[in-house]
Amino acid sequence: MDCTIDELMIACMARSLKGEVLVSSVTALGALSAHLAKKTHAPDLAVLSTPESGMEVTPLPTLTLGQFLTDDQRGIPLTMEDIFDAIFLDRFRIWISPAQIDRHGNVNISCVGPWEQPKVALVGARGIPEDTSHLSEILYYVTSHSPRTVVEQVDFRSGAGNGAERDRLLGRRGAPTRLVTNLGVFDFGGADGTLRAVSLHPGVTREAVAQGSGCEIDLPADLPETALPSAADVAVIRSADPLGARKLEFLSGREAAQRLVEIYERERQALHIAAWPRRARIS
Repeated sequence: MDCTIDELMIACMARSLKGEVLVSSVTALGALSAHLAKKTHAPDLAVLSTPESGMEVTPLPTLTLGQFLTDDQRGIPLTMEDIFDAIFLDRFRIWISPAQIDRHGNVNISCVGPWEQPKVALVGARGIPEDTSHLSEILYYVTSHSPRTVVEQVDFRSGAGNGAERDRLLGRRGAPTRLVTNLGVFDFGGADGTLRAVSLHPGVTREAVAQGSGCEIDLPADLPETALPSAADVAVIRSADPLGARKLEFLSGREAAQRLVEIYERERQALHIAAWPRRARIS
């Protein structure tokens, strides 16, 4: 294909963003999907870069979370109260990348292993409980679809998925709606609100999804191939992320460390150049 897997996933994520909503961009893929959607088909999106820089600052990924590589730094200021108001009014969207997601759409960003003595301590549930009780669209993505990330049951429930308990306590508002991975696009239209494939990426087979999942996934017989991004879409993504910060979400270990050093050095050089004149850009 004429795009990389990160660009394909970003395009898939962008297709789910629409309407007059505030989109939070806390990860590179989340930022780029919001940027692409606003540039192509969803001009009414209001994109939140960070609470500090405000709304409607083009969210170009950097390592330092400084905004020297973004466009004009005259964002519309927002408070955390504004953000939670948007959540409670269902005017907020965010792409969340959980450490684990199970077949019912429960997600975990708190710990791997038992809560009392976890193998890995993660960032904690943060705003996911509010999102999964108030929003009509709950969007997840996983860059490495494997039995460790797509599981039968999460180790800790940071965000509520589908099931009888959810229906009794919360109702349908806040139920998961979409999962994009490096293998395909999924919804929760399977039996009892479980994972169901919507499309598989080019070259991915039904067997690869079944073997790469730690739980059963509904794989309809007539699964289409995921539509590729256009050349214009890819150009927008690459222009918006000249450092390639999005690539880091697919790497680990020594390879990630080496890429991190390379990107940091390019960012440091760009910061030095950007100091004068202010609007300098990486070529």
